[in-house]
Amino acid sequence: MPDPALTLDPALVARVNAAIDARQDELIALLQDLVRIPSENPKLTGIADGGESAVQDRVAVELEAIGATIDRWDALPGRPDQVGTVRGADTAQGRSLALNAHIDTVPAGNASEWSHPPFAAEIAGGMLWGRGAMDPKGGLAANLFVARILHDLGIRLAGDLLIEAVIDEETGGPGTKSTVERGYRPDFALVVDAGEPIEHIITTQGGLEWLRVTVTGVSGHSAARYLSVHAGGQGHAVSAFDKGVKIVNAVAELERMWGNRKYHPMMPKGITTINVGAMTAGSGGGADGMPAIMTSVSALPDYCAIDLSLKYLPDERVEDVKAAFEEYIHHICQADWWLKDHPPTIEWGLHGVSFPPCHVPGDHPGVALLSETVRAMGHTPELRSATGVGDIAWYAEAGIPAVFFGPAEVFNAHGSDEHIEIASLVEGVKAIARFTLAWCGVAEG
Repeated sequence: MPDPALTLDPALVARVNAAIDARQDELIALLQDLVRIPSENPKLTGIADGGESAVQDRVAVELEAIGATIDRWDALPGRPDQVGTVRGADTAQGRSLALNAHIDTVPAGNASEWSHPPFAAEIAGGMLWGRGAMDPKGGLAANLFVARILHDLGIRLAGDLLIEAVIDEETGGPGTKSTVERGYRPDFALVVDAGEPIEHIITTQGGLEWLRVTVTGVSGHSAARYLSVHAGGQGHAVSAFDKGVKIVNAVAELERMWGNRKYHPMMPKGITTINVGAMTAGSGGGADGMPAIMTSVSALPDYCAIDLSLKYLPDERVEDVKAAFEEYIHHICQADWWLKDHPPTIEWGLHGVSFPPCHVPGDHPGVALLSETVRAMGHTPELRSATGVGDIAWYAEAGIPAVFFGPAEVFNAHGSDEHIEIASLVEGVKAIARFTLAWCGVAEG
């Protein structure tokens, strides 16, 4: 099959671009509708109904208008995913594509800190303002609008087009993973959530593991602490906090060693960080890493939990990384009289966070075609890596090539006064539409 980038009809591209320009008010109105429906992630707010169902209802209106086959289910209880499928006319020749965006946002925070009300979706200075305007609803609106324009122009794709609206990206949840497990396995996926200029194509991200290291000791009165710290002392109390500090210091050394020795050409040097996110100590181990008592200052704590966020490179196996970390901690413990006989426990996948790495080579047909699309729009494409993690991980886990792309450069996505530049959004829509035509192919007749 000829390279679609070389055979895409310029007149067709011009017709699609003209329609996008002429109807950009509809795009803006759609994005305003989405922003005006609060959908703050309930894991971050504690509010069970964060508005995600209402967003999916609005998405369904768009999917119904283009005749898509709609599939909606709960990826988590009361939190629905939704996929609209536009069937291709010649799936034997065309390639399938998923346009993915999540629907949950971070909390808006204090409305008084916003120049524009966070859910008013006001337009000022060429920007649309509001929580989720950039992350993620600009991308969601872009995906829906691309499908709507192609439908209304009567353009039939050869391959299937999947419009995926998913939950829980902000807390690393199962939204996108659930679509794959449900059987949606496109030939390529654009996760439209990058918050990058159009020339940046994010093909790579490392893996991420959250873990907890738990240290135990022996409680005792602080009046006798001197027996434990004096040289040759025979005290019986052992501070789990003191031993935890030893583990934390050792982890800092491991972080420096990995940062100096590990390298991937697509990732920043030193990206293999091991962040201590929380450390709690007290008397008695309670639920979820919390000591039973944290107010007895006169007691040596017998429980300490250290919560860590560990990053590793795209070409590393998580099994090897875990084994290396555990072996290092084991060796550190051998040099401590207490930890040698009472080693800490290590719990991986803390709070369910365990992201596999992702790397799609630059010569992959999807990446090459997306690069050609960006170049055809007057930009120089740059293949980049993400320093954080996101939903391309779940495609990678299933062997599906996926990248982050557009729809516009990020403007304070998680802070007050989040906004998106309208002109940048429109250009992003044109790029996504052009790539969709080239990748899926256009049916004849």
